[in-house]
Amino acid sequence: MINTKLADITINTEYVFTNIPRKNVILQILLRNTLFMASPLGKYLIQFYSPNLCNFSYIPGFIMLYGNIAGKNVGLCDVFCVDYAPIILGNNVGFSFRNLLLTSSHDEVNFSIVKARPIIIKDNVWITSNCTILGGVEIGENSIIAAGSVVTKSIPPNVIAGGNPCKPLRSRKLGVEISS
Repeated sequence: MINTKLADITINTEYVFTNIPRKNVILQILLRNTLFMASPLGKYLIQFYSPNLCNFSYIPGFIMLYGNIAGKNVGLCDVFCVDYAPIILGNNVGFSFRNLLLTSSHDEVNFSIVKARPIIIKDNVWITSNCTILGGVEIGENSIIAAGSVVTKSIPPNVIAGGNPCKPLRSRKLGVEISS
């Protein structure tokens, strides 16, 4: 875990690694073991490596590299988190299937340098299936990201966004009850 207070992290914070941090081999083996992750021990493993992640659910297939994930009341499904920089999830964030949170990229000139920026997803956001979210992105509260989207820039609150690159498609009508 990067030693930074969560309140101090912004999408403009950049982390530069000239020596790529070693992944925890035991963590990676256990995360990829479907039987282990389906057992109650799987949840304890995630809690041990991500102490800022609480009251969450997941399915086998969820993978994180370092444990730089914070959130509360989160449904992770089978998200793949390349978490060189912190991934901060608000309350009640939900993920559908096969999503990628990618905080890092290589330097254009020197491939041995990795640059990473945080991902911040605010409260009550739903990330649907097959979405890719890149580092340096903030997704505003109450937003929905449509299936297959590639989020390269920040998304405002209270919108439905989609596409490649992802952009707001329309505002959400919050608080409207559906009558039958």
